[in-house]
Amino acid sequence: MTRILVWDFPARLFHWVFAGSLTAAIGIGFLVDKEQPLFQLHMVFGVVALFLLAGRVVLGLVGARYSRFSSFPLRPHELVSYLVSAVVSKTRSFAGNNPGSALAAVMMFLLVPALFISGIGLGGEALEELHEVLAWALLTVIALHLLGLAWHTIRHRENIALAMVTGKKHGKPEDAIPSAHAIWGIIALVVSTLWIGALFAGHDARTATLKLPGLGVTLQLGENESGEGKSERDHDDD
Repeated sequence: MTRILVWDFPARLFHWVFAGSLTAAIGIGFLVDKEQPLFQLHMVFGVVALFLLAGRVVLGLVGARYSRFSSFPLRPHELVSYLVSAVVSKTRSFAGNNPGSALAAVMMFLLVPALFISGIGLGGEALEELHEVLAWALLTVIALHLLGLAWHTIRHRENIALAMVTGKKHGKPEDAIPSAHAIWGIIALVVSTLWIGALFAGHDARTATLKLPGLGVTLQLGENESGEGKSERDHDDD
């Protein structure tokens, strides 16, 4: 086998920016006190992750071969066989996601919107407790995913994390994708940079509010007894 291209530029861009936003959101959420102004960035990065997830859904429907959800090997027998062989023997190689990484990806994609819904402060104490449970679930999934990558790297002697940088891994020539889709990657990079930049520009730490670019929605990032954190929509109604 030779090194073949399996991950195009848009997929790699999503992977690393999504991973970075989740790392920031989780790190701030677990390490910073809720009363500190810095904690507001926990939700800002959470919104970034949600925005990127929307882009990933597009890739999952119309993206390159191994980015599409239809390529995820998640049939029960595939998943069970893979997990058993990962423990007792050397698993076979997959050109795209293996069943373990595909399962981890789907679980993250489900947990991120659930965390957003439970974390925007509309459901009282019950949703706040659920948010904490979901946060631990996401952290657990990420930890298992990283352990799986490390185990795969050791067993197969192939740096899978590096493949998400170069886009290449060992495989059969017929399994390669035809293009890195650099133009689409650049477009995605520009759009994402502009939207995320506008999101951070719309964050007002003094009033603990966050304007979502292009949506006309302002989120309250915490309790604001002074009333200064009312959204623009609320001010228009006064």
